[in-house]
Amino acid sequence: MAGLRKILLVEDNAELRNLYETYLKANGFELGVAGDGEEGLVKAKEFQPELIFLDVMMPKKDGFQVLKELRHDPSYGCQATKIVILTNLGDPGKVTPEVQKDMDGYVVKAEINLSDLLEIIHSFTPPKPA
Repeated sequence: MAGLRKILLVEDNAELRNLYETYLKANGFELGVAGDGEEGLVKAKEFQPELIFLDVMMPKKDGFQVLKELRHDPSYGCQATKIVILTNLGDPGKVTPEVQKDMDGYVVKAEINLSDLLEIIHSFTPPKPA
């Protein structure tokens, strides 16, 4: 199967993290998980994901700090990695232009269901040549 296969989920809510992890693994994705921002940075460097779902409100380092480090520190190897902010903050218009430049998507957790995760992942997969 073509497309993005390696996904890192950085989410501090264990119940939601387990739900997303189970669903994504059942759909054939190789998944790394982290429960806070610092662990997310470590996992990103080790796992080298193609896509990161990144929560904002987390202990140790929030998602915006993690996003900035992943994008601006070449040692993580994530400059080309797709990064989707996954949050309960409902207004993406309040995100600073600097953060908007660094992220590839913004998803409000309360407004999506599990199948929406697949749509997000597939939206980054280039169409097959005719």
